[in-house]
Amino acid sequence: MSSNHEEEPTRRPNPKGWVPPRAPYNPYDPTDIRPPEGYPSEFQIPGQQPQGFSSIPKQPTQYQKVNETMERLNYTARPMSDLYPNQYKVLRRVDTNRRLHLGSRWFGTLIGGSVIFYFTFFYRWNEGRDNVFSDFYRSQLWLKERIFGGLNDQEYDDLHYPKSGYTVLHSVKDAQYIPDDLRKTQEGEFVLNRPSERHLLEAERIQQEKEEKMLRELDMHREYAKELEGDAKKSKKWFGIF
Repeated sequence: MSSNHEEEPTRRPNPKGWVPPRAPYNPYDPTDIRPPEGYPSEFQIPGQQPQGFSSIPKQPTQYQKVNETMERLNYTARPMSDLYPNQYKVLRRVDTNRRLHLGSRWFGTLIGGSVIFYFTFFYRWNEGRDNVFSDFYRSQLWLKERIFGGLNDQEYDDLHYPKSGYTVLHSVKDAQYIPDDLRKTQEGEFVLNRPSERHLLEAERIQQEKEEKMLRELDMHREYAKELEGDAKKSKKWFGIF
């Protein structure tokens, strides 16, 4: 054991005048008595920690200095409450430019509403053809005709002779929506027994035409039945005499 003790390295002595460093002040340690003038670490200017081995700590801003001092002193700018002990008053933000903010909000609402109202009721969209705002535009023309008593030729045509929109349904080739493997069926042993998508579409079209024809005939029969009921009511007499 003595040989092992002798082989262990010994720490070299501290230089002359060296004082053991004091740990930061711990307020929860009753044995740690803070000197009245404070520790030197409490008055160090805070700095930003370096992000890497090559970065240099930057000088703190004035806000960082004040914030660091407030945190060390455990200070808060909120006043204590007069009603509740050990509580702070709830501070509310005071709008010093209330009139400016209120006026700008109302002015923006007025401008935005005016633009929306004008383009909804008075602007002639799509060269007078049917669109989303056609009903609003015609209602404005109807009121103008009733109140002021006259419209120009263009407004009169837009009100009484509306034009249809530009949306037109064109015929589409099968190659644009039916894949080639379904459209061009390969001939095989059971090719005639397997209908393609084109055959299914044609069958649905024929079935739809038949259903529409049946509905039209049903409407005709209902109208004819109403006419017969009207004639029977007219020919009915009171007590067979009147």
